[in-house]
Amino acid sequence: MNRFLDLRFMIGVLFIVYGVVLGLYGAVADPHTASLHANIDLWWGVVCLVFGIVFLIASLAKPSE
Repeated sequence: MNRFLDLRFMIGVLFIVYGVVLGLYGAVADPHTASLHANIDLWWGVVCLVFGIVFLIASLAKPSE
């Protein structure tokens, strides 16, 4: 139960949710409205998702004693 109160767990879940929402928006958005000819929403969604997964793994790993 204490690991769910860990700040890394909460930040990881938050970034995973943001990453999924932003990535889905980038995947279904009109590609002609993308700036710099790149789908920035999709790429930042992937970055947020990976960042959230790293934080989630770090919070679920056993602390070294």
